[in-house]
Amino acid sequence: MLYSTYRPLNFKEVVGQDNNLITLKEQVKQNKYDSAYLFAGHRGTGKTTIARILARAINCKNASTDGPCNECDSCSSMLKNATLDFVELDAASHNSINDIKELVSSTKYLPTTLKKKIYIIDEVHNLSTSAFDALLKTIEEPPEHCIFILCTTELHKIPATIRSRCSIYQFNAISIEIMHDRLVHVLNDIKKPYEDTAINLIAKQADGSMRDALSIAEKIIISCDKLTTEHVKKSLCLLDDELSLKIIKAICEENGKDTINLIHKSYEEGKNLSHLADNLLETLTDAVLLIATQGKAEIYNSGQYKEELFAIVKEKPLDLIFWYVDQISTLREKIRNSLNPYMETQVYLIRCANPKLLNESMRDVLRRINELEGKVKNMEQGNFVIKDNKSDSKETTFIVSDEVEDDFVPIEEQWEDVEKITDLPFEEDDNKQKEVEEVEDKASSKNDSAEQVDEEDDEEMSEEMRELFSGYL
Repeated sequence: MLYSTYRPLNFKEVVGQDNNLITLKEQVKQNKYDSAYLFAGHRGTGKTTIARILARAINCKNASTDGPCNECDSCSSMLKNATLDFVELDAASHNSINDIKELVSSTKYLPTTLKKKIYIIDEVHNLSTSAFDALLKTIEEPPEHCIFILCTTELHKIPATIRSRCSIYQFNAISIEIMHDRLVHVLNDIKKPYEDTAINLIAKQADGSMRDALSIAEKIIISCDKLTTEHVKKSLCLLDDELSLKIIKAICEENGKDTINLIHKSYEEGKNLSHLADNLLETLTDAVLLIATQGKAEIYNSGQYKEELFAIVKEKPLDLIFWYVDQISTLREKIRNSLNPYMETQVYLIRCANPKLLNESMRDVLRRINELEGKVKNMEQGNFVIKDNKSDSKETTFIVSDEVEDDFVPIEEQWEDVEKITDLPFEEDDNKQKEVEEVEDKASSKNDSAEQVDEEDDEEMSEEMRELFSGYL
């Protein structure tokens, strides 16, 4: 297999872990080593490989800053796994307390052929709690002739008592550029023709793992004479990043027509709609990272893709991109159980392309506020400034700067236009004002006379009542 055939045998061949190699090379140079190492990080990034190289360098008779010579008796016996002084334990399948007790009991014996006994425990996070407890005392006070190298992809599962007794080395995911160069080296070595875009596509799918990149490449090159982008996409059932970028661009421009056409085209070409939703979600996640970092985020894709995506979304508010993510996440769940995935895809992507159709939700209000803030900012940049000065009489005065555009209409003229359109009664219109006053006077006089009549009627009624009931009083 390619990943085992091209596994590095010294520090010089290792790529993507320069920060860790600086320290390890210096230890080899000074011949001073820690009693316990903890290599943690992403899968397929060289933890076990570097652990083996370090183990050979510790016992090598001709070690240099590049690592072991791989030719002396010590290196040869370790490469062939023909010595009892070099033990490599897979904790995924040997994680019981009995396995660790057996390993610990062997540490009290001196090495037979090597200078140091080396114990590599791979996937150490799989050890049981009791197994960690049994290992703790030996890690804390190991014999001088023993060195432990622990490897894990899940550092948070390692007990703090173990971590505090080890020198921790963090292994980062390998970038697309580094994986691209390594794959090119391997393909040239095996004399396999390739397309550069196909290499980038494989590197992206490897998700930062060199081992996965080599495994994917080996799977694909077996079935083709030349490694092409189209063959990689068919083998891995992938969609074009270009399609995702076009759809995201149409959505951001609120262009429903282009959005529908792109969906229809991908559906006619037999594209898997579930994969399309996944690809869109991945692109939107990249967009969130780019907006949050002003285009400086490190994402697992080509530089051209990064530039195009940032150019599309850089003017969009972050909360709107998050809303897109919510919609596509919901779409992905709907597609799994839908009787008509194509219809669901159309509905949700059209909704994304028309955010103004939403109800007055908090997110929509925030979006509108963001748009207004942007317009105000543009007005200020165009030398149009409105200041609100409040005096003691609580009157508001608008002051406009001298530098005003030619097409600017003063507020007084705008208000005159409103008067003409609405035909409202204003105080300067004397005739209308007199008519209103006359109507009000007539109404008030009628009310006064009606009140006098009512008072007289009440007095007469009261006198009649007194006469009727005078005999009873």
